[in-house]
Amino acid sequence: MPYIGSATIAVVLLPLGLLLAHAQETQRTADISLQAPDSVLHKNGAGIYFDRNLNTYNWMGRLVLDTAVAGTHIGLNQLYTSNVIVVDGSPGSRKKLESNQENLLLQLGRPLSADIGALVQWSSLVYSDRKSVGLSNASIHSLLGGIEFLPIPFVALTPMVGYRWDNQADVRDHGLTTYLAAQTRGIDLDGTRIAGTAQYREDRLDPRKLDSHFARLGAQKYFSATTRDSIEIGVYHTRREFYALADSNIESRLDNVFSFTNLLDYEIDRNFLATLFLTVNSRGLDKDYRRTAVGSPPGPLFDTRIEEFRLETFLQASYRSTDNRSAGSLRLSHSERNETHSAKPIPNASPGVLILYNERNRQEQTKDNYARRSSLAGTVSFPLSLSDRVSISGAASILRYDTPSDQNFEDRDELLVAASIGTTHRITRSFEAAVTLDGNISHLVYLLKERSANNNINRVLRLSPRTTFRPAGFFTTTNGFEVLANYTVYDFEEEAALVRSFSYRQFGWIDSTTVQFTDRVAFDFFLYLKLYERGQLRWSDFTERLENSFADQTYAAQLRFSPGPRAVFAVGLQYFSQTRYSYTVAGKQVGSFLRSFGPTCAILWDVGNHGQLSLRGWYEDRKQPDGTSRSLANMSMTILLTL
Repeated sequence: MPYIGSATIAVVLLPLGLLLAHAQETQRTADISLQAPDSVLHKNGAGIYFDRNLNTYNWMGRLVLDTAVAGTHIGLNQLYTSNVIVVDGSPGSRKKLESNQENLLLQLGRPLSADIGALVQWSSLVYSDRKSVGLSNASIHSLLGGIEFLPIPFVALTPMVGYRWDNQADVRDHGLTTYLAAQTRGIDLDGTRIAGTAQYREDRLDPRKLDSHFARLGAQKYFSATTRDSIEIGVYHTRREFYALADSNIESRLDNVFSFTNLLDYEIDRNFLATLFLTVNSRGLDKDYRRTAVGSPPGPLFDTRIEEFRLETFLQASYRSTDNRSAGSLRLSHSERNETHSAKPIPNASPGVLILYNERNRQEQTKDNYARRSSLAGTVSFPLSLSDRVSISGAASILRYDTPSDQNFEDRDELLVAASIGTTHRITRSFEAAVTLDGNISHLVYLLKERSANNNINRVLRLSPRTTFRPAGFFTTTNGFEVLANYTVYDFEEEAALVRSFSYRQFGWIDSTTVQFTDRVAFDFFLYLKLYERGQLRWSDFTERLENSFADQTYAAQLRFSPGPRAVFAVGLQYFSQTRYSYTVAGKQVGSFLRSFGPTCAILWDVGNHGQLSLRGWYEDRKQPDGTSRSLANMSMTILLTL
C-alpha cells in the first residue's frame, strides 16, 4: 500500500499518544523539547508549534536562515518559547503563570579576499518568568565584529571585539567583550587526522567578569577498516558571576576542567573486534563571594572549593558472524569518582573568625565521597532456524560508596544483577510470536547503623509475550501481554517500625488492529487494559496484605482517509477510565472513579518541498472522582515551512 506512505503510520500511532496523555493524573508542565521540531526543520525554514493540554499552553516558534545576498552571507537562528499555566485563583477569577524565552543569533559575513573575511554577530537572549511570587527577568545582548583569516593553510583564526549588555533582576551591567577562536582544517600527517579547536572569550561587565575559554586537540588513525586509535585532550575554563540580591553580593563560580580520552579498536580477525576505552577527567570548582554594598558585612563569607576526579574505562570483545545473523559482545568496565569539599581560609582572620572557619570547613568536608563501580555485561543473539531467533543479555554491577567524614552516614554497597532472554518465531507466513522474560535483583546495604534500616532487596520479574497476525494484506492485528511482579524486602523490618516490605504486581494487555478497506480508507482500533495492585509483604511466608489496586481501561477507534499520497485525515472516539480500590476489614471497596470520553481528530498534510502541517485535537468529557464533570478541549499543532 505505497499510496498511504509514512504519513499513515504517524496517524495510526496517534491514539496511543492521545490516550497515554489522559492516563496521567498529573498535568503536563514540562518544557517543550526543541529537538523534535528542529530535527525536521530544513536549512532555511520556519516552524510553529502549539500545544494545549488541560490548563497548560505551550508555544514555540523557530526561524532558521542560511543564505547569501549580494556576496554577503546571512545566518539567522531564532527560537521563541512560551509556557502558560492557567490556575483557579479567587472565586470567579483565573490566574496565569507564564514564562517566556527568546533566543536570537544573527551573523553577517563577507569575504574581503581569498583568505580574509569580515564578520559581524548579534546575539540576544530575553527571559521572563511570572510563575513565582515575584517577577524574574533577565536579558543578554551582545554585538561583536571582527575578521576570519588563515595565517597558514590549515588553521583559521577569528578575532572579534564588541560590547555586551546584561540585565539581571533589574541590575544592568555592560562592558567590553574580546573573543578569539581557532580551528584546524584538514590536517593529515601520514594517515593520522588531527583536529583541534580553541576559544578565548572575556566579558568585562563592571563589576562582574565572565570567561569562557577552552582548547581541544584530537588525533585519529585507521590501521585497517575497523582497527583504529584515537586520542583527545581538552582544557576548559569558565567563570560565571551572579548577583545574590539577598545580601548584595556577587557570587563567582570558577570552573577548570582537564580531560583525556583514548579509544582503541583492534580487529582480531574479520569476525572479532576488541575495544579498549579510557577517559580521565579532573575538575576544580571554586565558589567565591565578593561584596559590593557599602558598609561593614554582617558576618564572614567563606569561599569554597570542590575538587573532582573521574576515571572510566572498559574492555570489550565483540563478535559478528560473516552472514550477520549471529552477534555477541562482552564488556568489563570500571569507573571511579573522588570528590572533596573544603572552605577557603580568610587571610589575617581573627580568632573568632578562625573558629567559624573551622566549623564551616568541617561542614564542607562532610560532603566528601569516593565511589567505585565495576560491572560485567554481555549480549548474544543467534538464529535457531530460518524462522526462529533467540536473544540473551545479562549484566552485573557493584557500587561501593564511601564517605570519609564521621558525620556522613551514606556509606553503602549496591549490587545489581539483571538478565533477559527473548525469542521470536515465525509460525506461519501470517503469524509471528515473540516472548521475553527478564528479571533483575538489587541489594542495597548501608554500612553504618544510622541508615541500615533502609537496607533492602528488590526483585523484579516480567514476562511479556506478543503476537502479530496478518491473514491478508488489508488486516493486521498485534496483541501484547505483560505480567510483572515487584517485591521489595527490607533486611531489618522486624527491628525498624517505620519500614515495611511491599509488593507490586501488574497485568497489561494491548491490542492494536488495522483494517485497510481501500488504498484511501482504513480503520484503526486500540485497546489497553492494565490491572495493578500494591500491598504490604511478608517475604518469609510469602504472604501479603493488599492496600490498594487500580483498573485502567483505554479504548480508541478512528477512521482514516487519504485523499492523496501526502495527506491523511482521521476522526474517532477515545475512552479512558480508572477505578481505584481500597481494602478494609469489610473487604475490597471502590475508592474513586475517573472517566474521560470524547471525539478525536487528526490532520497530516505534507506539502512536499514547501512544508508540513500536523494538527491533532481531542475533546473530552471528564468525570472527576468527586462526581463532578468537566469538559476540556485539547489541541496540538505543528507548522513547518521551507524557505
